[in-house]
Amino acid sequence: MSTTSWLFPFGSPARPRRPVADGPRSTFVLGAYPSALHVQWRRPARHALVKALAVDNEPEPFWNGSDETGRIDAWLRTVNWRPEWGEAKGVGHLNGSSGVWLQEEVLAPLRVPPGDAWITDCLDTYYLSSGAEKRLRDTYDVLAKRPEVGLPAWSLPSHPSEKKIVELAAGQVDRLRRELATARPKRIVTLGNAALSVFRQVAKVPPKVGPAKLAMSTGYGSPVRVELPDLHEAEWLPLAHPGAPEVYQHAHSSWKRTL
Repeated sequence: MSTTSWLFPFGSPARPRRPVADGPRSTFVLGAYPSALHVQWRRPARHALVKALAVDNEPEPFWNGSDETGRIDAWLRTVNWRPEWGEAKGVGHLNGSSGVWLQEEVLAPLRVPPGDAWITDCLDTYYLSSGAEKRLRDTYDVLAKRPEVGLPAWSLPSHPSEKKIVELAAGQVDRLRRELATARPKRIVTLGNAALSVFRQVAKVPPKVGPAKLAMSTGYGSPVRVELPDLHEAEWLPLAHPGAPEVYQHAHSSWKRTL
Protein backbone atom coordinates (compact mmCIF):
# COMPACT_ATOMS: atom_id res chain seq x y z
CA MET A 1 0.00 0.00 0.00
CA SER A 2 1.36 3.43 -0.90
CA THR A 3 1.95 5.92 1.91
CA THR A 4 -0.37 8.30 0.05
CA SER A 5 -3.28 6.01 0.98
CA TRP A 6 -2.43 5.65 4.69
CA LEU A 7 -4.94 7.39 6.93
CA PHE A 8 -5.04 8.09 10.65
CA PRO A 9 -8.30 7.56 12.52
CA PHE A 10 -10.66 10.50 11.89
CA GLY A 11 -9.18 11.00 8.43
CA SER A 12 -5.81 12.79 8.45
CA PRO A 13 -3.43 11.38 5.79
CA ALA A 14 -0.10 9.96 6.97
CA ARG A 15 2.70 11.87 5.27
CA PRO A 16 6.52 11.67 5.31
CA ARG A 17 8.19 13.77 7.99
CA ARG A 18 11.00 16.10 6.96
CA PRO A 19 14.14 16.23 9.12
CA VAL A 20 14.70 18.93 11.72
CA ALA A 21 17.33 21.05 9.86
CA ASP A 22 18.13 22.14 6.33
CA GLY A 23 21.87 22.81 6.36
CA PRO A 24 25.15 21.89 8.09
CA ARG A 25 24.84 20.81 11.73
CA SER A 26 27.38 19.55 14.23
CA THR A 27 25.31 16.50 15.23
CA PHE A 28 23.23 14.09 13.15
CA VAL A 29 20.60 12.10 15.11
CA LEU A 30 19.03 9.01 13.57
CA GLY A 31 15.94 7.40 15.11
CA ALA A 32 13.72 4.57 13.87
CA TYR A 33 10.45 6.12 12.61
CA PRO A 34 8.26 9.13 13.51
CA SER A 35 5.78 9.21 16.35
CA ALA A 36 2.44 11.01 15.98
CA LEU A 37 0.15 13.64 17.44
CA HIS A 38 -1.96 11.86 20.08
CA VAL A 39 -5.27 12.75 21.71
CA GLN A 40 -7.24 11.38 24.61
CA TRP A 41 -10.49 10.18 23.08
CA ARG A 42 -13.75 9.42 24.83
CA ARG A 43 -16.49 7.93 22.74
CA PRO A 44 -20.05 9.40 22.85
CA ALA A 45 -22.02 8.94 26.09
CA ARG A 46 -18.64 9.10 27.88
CA HIS A 47 -17.79 5.45 27.29
CA ALA A 48 -14.58 3.67 26.28
CA LEU A 49 -11.83 6.17 27.11
CA VAL A 50 -8.67 5.79 25.00
CA LYS A 51 -5.87 7.57 26.86
CA ALA A 52 -3.64 8.16 23.84
CA LEU A 53 -4.75 7.67 20.25
CA ALA A 54 -2.50 8.60 17.30
CA VAL A 55 -4.52 10.88 15.02
CA ASP A 56 -2.10 12.92 12.91
CA ASN A 57 1.52 13.29 11.87
CA GLU A 58 3.89 14.66 14.47
CA PRO A 59 5.14 18.10 13.36
CA GLU A 60 8.77 16.93 13.09
CA PRO A 61 10.93 13.97 14.11
CA PHE A 62 11.28 13.86 17.91
CA TRP A 63 8.77 16.66 18.45
CA ASN A 64 8.82 17.76 22.10
CA GLY A 65 5.06 18.36 22.43
CA SER A 66 5.47 22.00 23.47
CA ASP A 67 2.60 23.30 21.30
CA GLU A 68 0.23 20.38 21.89
CA THR A 69 -2.88 22.50 22.52
CA GLY A 70 -2.57 24.51 19.34
CA ARG A 71 -1.81 21.42 17.29
CA ILE A 72 -4.87 19.59 18.58
CA ASP A 73 -7.11 22.60 18.03
CA ALA A 74 -5.90 22.86 14.43
CA TRP A 75 -6.39 19.11 13.93
CA LEU A 76 -9.99 19.29 15.24
CA ARG A 77 -10.77 21.95 12.67
CA THR A 78 -9.05 20.05 9.86
CA VAL A 79 -11.03 16.84 10.41
CA ASN A 80 -14.28 18.78 10.98
CA TRP A 81 -14.83 17.20 14.38
CA ARG A 82 -18.43 16.14 14.99
CA PRO A 83 -20.17 15.86 18.40
CA GLU A 84 -21.26 12.31 17.59
CA TRP A 85 -17.59 11.29 17.56
CA GLY A 86 -17.29 12.06 21.27
CA GLU A 87 -14.59 14.19 22.90
CA ALA A 88 -10.89 14.63 22.07
CA LYS A 89 -8.37 16.51 24.18
CA GLY A 90 -4.67 16.64 25.01
CA VAL A 91 -2.58 13.87 26.54
CA GLY A 92 0.04 16.04 28.25
CA HIS A 93 3.51 14.55 28.57
CA LEU A 94 2.61 11.61 26.30
CA ASN A 95 2.89 13.96 23.32
CA GLY A 96 6.54 14.68 22.68
CA SER A 97 7.99 12.35 25.32
CA SER A 98 10.64 11.01 22.92
CA GLY A 99 11.64 14.51 21.91
CA VAL A 100 12.02 15.57 25.54
CA TRP A 101 14.08 12.43 26.23
CA LEU A 102 16.36 13.19 23.28
CA GLN A 103 16.97 16.72 24.52
CA GLU A 104 17.50 15.83 28.18
CA GLU A 105 19.29 12.50 27.80
CA VAL A 106 21.40 13.05 24.68
CA LEU A 107 21.70 16.57 23.31
CA ALA A 108 22.04 18.43 26.62
CA PRO A 109 24.65 16.00 28.07
CA LEU A 110 26.62 16.30 24.82
CA ARG A 111 26.29 20.11 25.01
CA VAL A 112 24.67 20.31 21.58
CA PRO A 113 23.03 23.76 21.38
CA PRO A 114 19.36 23.99 20.35
CA GLY A 115 19.16 24.13 16.59
CA ASP A 116 22.55 22.49 16.02
CA ALA A 117 21.23 18.96 15.50
CA TRP A 118 19.95 17.36 12.31
CA ILE A 119 17.20 15.03 13.56
CA THR A 120 15.74 12.37 11.28
CA ASP A 121 14.52 8.76 11.15
CA CYS A 122 15.30 5.57 9.23
CA LEU A 123 11.69 5.50 8.02
CA ASP A 124 9.90 8.78 7.41
CA THR A 125 6.28 7.81 8.14
CA TYR A 126 4.38 6.68 11.23
CA TYR A 127 3.78 3.02 12.14
CA LEU A 128 1.19 1.79 14.63
CA SER A 129 2.25 0.24 17.90
CA SER A 130 0.61 -3.11 18.66
CA GLY A 131 -1.33 -1.55 21.55
CA ALA A 132 -2.61 1.31 19.39
CA GLU A 133 -3.72 -1.08 16.69
CA LYS A 134 -5.65 -3.15 19.23
CA ARG A 135 -7.49 -0.09 20.54
CA LEU A 136 -8.41 1.00 17.04
CA ARG A 137 -9.91 -2.40 16.29
CA ASP A 138 -11.78 -2.88 19.58
CA THR A 139 -12.95 0.72 20.08
CA TYR A 140 -12.74 2.91 16.99
CA ASP A 141 -13.85 0.23 14.53
CA VAL A 142 -16.85 -0.64 16.71
CA LEU A 143 -18.15 2.92 16.47
CA ALA A 144 -17.25 3.17 12.78
CA LYS A 145 -19.67 0.33 12.01
CA ARG A 146 -22.53 2.72 12.75
CA PRO A 147 -23.07 4.56 9.42
CA GLU A 148 -24.91 7.47 11.04
CA VAL A 149 -21.73 8.40 12.97
CA GLY A 150 -19.69 8.91 9.80
CA LEU A 151 -16.27 7.90 11.13
CA PRO A 152 -13.66 7.69 8.34
CA ALA A 153 -11.88 4.37 7.93
CA TRP A 154 -8.21 4.22 9.01
CA SER A 155 -5.35 2.46 7.24
CA LEU A 156 -1.96 2.53 8.94
CA PRO A 157 0.93 0.06 8.75
CA SER A 158 1.62 -2.16 11.76
CA HIS A 159 4.58 -1.75 14.08
CA PRO A 160 7.69 -3.19 12.37
CA SER A 161 10.32 -5.31 14.09
CA GLU A 162 13.94 -4.13 14.17
CA LYS A 163 14.66 -6.47 11.26
CA LYS A 164 11.71 -5.08 9.30
CA ILE A 165 12.81 -1.47 9.91
CA VAL A 166 16.22 -2.31 8.46
CA GLU A 167 14.60 -4.01 5.45
CA LEU A 168 12.23 -1.10 4.79
CA ALA A 169 15.02 1.45 5.26
CA ALA A 170 16.89 -0.08 2.32
CA GLY A 171 14.50 1.95 0.17
CA GLN A 172 15.47 5.17 1.98
CA VAL A 173 19.25 4.84 1.95
CA ASP A 174 19.64 7.43 -0.81
CA ARG A 175 17.54 9.94 1.14
CA LEU A 176 19.62 9.40 4.27
CA ARG A 177 22.89 9.74 2.36
CA ARG A 178 21.67 13.05 0.93
CA GLU A 179 20.77 14.20 4.44
CA LEU A 180 24.22 13.25 5.76
CA ALA A 181 25.88 15.04 2.85
CA THR A 182 23.86 18.19 3.55
CA ALA A 183 24.39 18.10 7.31
CA ARG A 184 28.15 17.33 7.16
CA PRO A 185 28.10 16.50 10.89
CA LYS A 186 31.07 16.04 13.17
CA ARG A 187 29.08 13.54 15.22
CA ILE A 188 26.42 10.93 14.42
CA VAL A 189 24.11 9.60 17.14
CA THR A 190 22.09 6.47 16.36
CA LEU A 191 19.20 5.64 18.68
CA GLY A 192 18.57 1.90 18.99
CA ASN A 193 19.72 -1.22 17.19
CA ALA A 194 17.62 -0.62 14.08
CA ALA A 195 19.13 2.84 13.55
CA LEU A 196 22.58 1.39 14.28
CA SER A 197 22.16 -1.21 11.52
CA VAL A 198 20.69 1.27 9.05
CA PHE A 199 23.51 3.75 9.65
CA ARG A 200 26.06 1.03 8.94
CA GLN A 201 24.41 0.57 5.53
CA VAL A 202 24.05 4.28 4.81
CA ALA A 203 27.66 5.11 5.71
CA LYS A 204 29.04 1.79 4.36
CA VAL A 205 30.76 1.17 7.68
CA PRO A 206 33.25 -1.74 7.30
CA PRO A 207 32.29 -4.90 9.23
CA LYS A 208 35.21 -4.61 11.65
CA VAL A 209 34.50 -0.98 12.53
CA GLY A 210 32.09 -0.28 15.41
CA PRO A 211 29.47 -2.54 16.99
CA ALA A 212 26.96 -4.73 15.20
CA LYS A 213 24.62 -4.31 18.18
CA LEU A 214 24.32 -2.00 21.17
CA ALA A 215 26.35 -2.92 24.22
CA MET A 216 24.28 -3.45 27.36
CA SER A 217 26.93 -2.33 29.82
CA THR A 218 30.69 -2.13 29.18
CA GLY A 219 31.35 -0.29 25.95
CA TYR A 220 27.91 1.29 25.69
CA GLY A 221 28.12 4.59 23.81
CA SER A 222 31.85 4.25 23.05
CA PRO A 223 32.70 6.67 20.23
CA VAL A 224 33.69 5.21 16.87
CA ARG A 225 35.55 7.07 14.13
CA VAL A 226 33.86 6.55 10.76
CA GLU A 227 34.34 7.86 7.25
CA LEU A 228 31.12 9.10 5.68
CA PRO A 229 30.21 8.65 1.98
CA ASP A 230 31.27 12.23 1.17
CA LEU A 231 34.77 11.36 2.47
CA HIS A 232 34.81 13.30 5.71
CA GLU A 233 35.35 11.72 9.09
CA ALA A 234 32.94 11.88 12.01
CA GLU A 235 32.45 10.43 15.46
CA TRP A 236 29.67 7.85 15.80
CA LEU A 237 27.88 7.31 19.12
CA PRO A 238 25.63 4.20 19.17
CA LEU A 239 23.06 4.91 21.89
CA ALA A 240 19.72 3.46 23.02
CA HIS A 241 16.33 4.52 21.73
CA PRO A 242 14.08 6.27 24.30
CA GLY A 243 11.75 3.26 24.19
CA ALA A 244 14.55 0.73 24.76
CA PRO A 245 14.31 -1.97 27.47
CA GLU A 246 15.41 -1.11 31.00
CA VAL A 247 18.82 -2.76 30.66
CA TYR A 248 19.73 -0.25 27.95
CA GLN A 249 18.30 2.63 29.96
CA HIS A 250 20.60 1.70 32.85
CA ALA A 251 23.56 1.55 30.47
CA HIS A 252 22.59 4.94 29.08
CA SER A 253 22.42 6.48 32.55
CA SER A 254 25.90 5.15 33.32
CA TRP A 255 27.20 6.53 30.01
CA LYS A 256 25.71 9.96 30.75
CA ARG A 257 27.51 10.09 34.12
CA THR A 258 30.86 9.56 32.40
CA LEU A 259 30.55 12.59 30.13
